[in-house]
Amino acid sequence: MAKKTTLIIGASAAGMACANKLRGLDPEMTIICLTAEADLPYNRCLLADYLGGAKTAEQITIRTESFFTDNAIAFRPNSRVIKIDTAEQVVTTYNQETFAYDYLFLGMGKSAFIPDKNWLSIPGVLPFYDQDHATAIRAYIAKTGAKKAVVVGAGLTGLEAADALINLGLEVEIIEQADHVLPRQIDTAGADFLTNLMREKAGITVHTKTYITSLQALLPLQITVSLSSGSTLETHLVVVATGGKSNSTLAQLAGIACDSYGVITDSHMRTSVPTIFAGGDACSVLDILTKERVNSCLWADAVQQGNIAAHTIAGVEKEYPGALLITSSTIFGTTFVTSGDIANANNYESLYKKDASFYHRMFIENDRLKGFIMVGNITGIGQLRRALLEQRPLTS
Repeated sequence: MAKKTTLIIGASAAGMACANKLRGLDPEMTIICLTAEADLPYNRCLLADYLGGAKTAEQITIRTESFFTDNAIAFRPNSRVIKIDTAEQVVTTYNQETFAYDYLFLGMGKSAFIPDKNWLSIPGVLPFYDQDHATAIRAYIAKTGAKKAVVVGAGLTGLEAADALINLGLEVEIIEQADHVLPRQIDTAGADFLTNLMREKAGITVHTKTYITSLQALLPLQITVSLSSGSTLETHLVVVATGGKSNSTLAQLAGIACDSYGVITDSHMRTSVPTIFAGGDACSVLDILTKERVNSCLWADAVQQGNIAAHTIAGVEKEYPGALLITSSTIFGTTFVTSGDIANANNYESLYKKDASFYHRMFIENDRLKGFIMVGNITGIGQLRRALLEQRPLTS
């Protein structure tokens, strides 16, 4: 019997987990990983540490060349896939190489969302979403001696970028179109608490309910940022950190079912095409609590999804229970964690606890925990996460 081939698109957490687990389950399977990036697989959660100099490129690398050699996995960097032919079970890369497969895993992740791509033609305006972006920002600061930066976006990516730039000694201002920082993860009161800490500890100014109307670079190392408020900022560097968008267009063009979150998958990480699987930021999964489709964006979830897909490919089916959305980070010396149905927080009863050093809010329905926000003190986080997962009455 001829050996079967599994093709993995993307050297993401999900893609690497799928490759690793599949090799353990099937020593004979031909495994090929195609990635558009030039770098070895790396931990995207550590990009801000790399940008700020806390970690080197080697320290954020998750798989070395020897991993691929030792496990007989063909790793092909600089191999952007431009077409999937589901009928012939063949993919084509940008340089017209073709690869046939028996099974295909889509782990393409996300790419940077840029509000206006014309901005990137201006010297000193740089995106921040992947390792190449972080390297470019570091190189620009080293070359020019930039001392002031404006960060566009106050989501998790933007705040982590701002923290990294502060660690590099730059003065930082942040622009956010929403009415507070972390608009998808935190409430107004928690955001105000975090913003005050940012101002006190790092001297950061945050411009909320504001967007850029124009960017101009009239002199070297001088960028004028015009804001919707009518004011202007003068800076040396603009970092566009407005998050990412799922790389699901490739799947859509191939006729694979997608929604606004990415490639639709079932509990075995199968897509609408039985021989094709997906995981990580590129896919749409069910939320454990709401049973609605979401994009989990979590490293641990991506690894679990890749592992489950590998089991299914190997004929040992396991089920993915769904995503429990959780966001956590330590920025400006302050740790925060949010989890659960934060988007519908106003539909629940709220319990608050706070002092000068922390802010907590719990969302309760019928004596069951539906979500929580913790800023500055995360003691008991494990118990809260279990309470969300188990959905038992809190008084039991």
